[in-house]
Amino acid sequence: MSEPTDRQSEICAYLGRLSRAVSEVSTTDLVWVAETLERAYTEGRTLYICGNGGSAATASHLAVDLSKNTRVPGKPAVRTASLVDHVPALTAWANDVGYDEVFTGQLAGLAEPGDVVIGISTSGNSPNVLKALRYGRAHGMSTVGLLGRDGGRARELCDAYVLAPADSIEEQEDVHMALAHILTRHMRAFVRSDREELAGAGTAAGK
Repeated sequence: MSEPTDRQSEICAYLGRLSRAVSEVSTTDLVWVAETLERAYTEGRTLYICGNGGSAATASHLAVDLSKNTRVPGKPAVRTASLVDHVPALTAWANDVGYDEVFTGQLAGLAEPGDVVIGISTSGNSPNVLKALRYGRAHGMSTVGLLGRDGGRARELCDAYVLAPADSIEEQEDVHMALAHILTRHMRAFVRSDREELAGAGTAAGK
């Protein structure tokens, strides 16, 4: 009987830590990120999302949610692209130039000033994500981060960011997925409703 009890305790402990981490997310910082996405949408800009490993999966998930689940008839679509899904491009840049350039190589051929780079990284120190954020800043783009507990070096490269205040990578990735869904729901409401009214409400909430 002790083995099932031990398993249950482990599960409960994980869920408890995750619940605490979610409750500690800065809603002010999340509004900060949401306002950046609102502005990009209003100006007809494109969101480029990147990450590695589990964060790549979150990047892909966020890209499809923002592009599909915010669609409203008669309204412009949220322009979103995942930089982790083009396998031939990823492998070409990694093989011919270096893995650090797999995102910047794509951005150089696609992105324009005013677009947004969203980097997802639990460490905040992934070289290819850092390079993508630096590229964005150097080329007139906004930079956004979904980061781990302390944000790493990416924190200083982001115009807006939100941290996942959890100790383990698994919990941080769980928080990032929740943030992705929150941002998707927010942008769906933003597209459906009066954009100026929502933008004003968001600014007031972030003060």
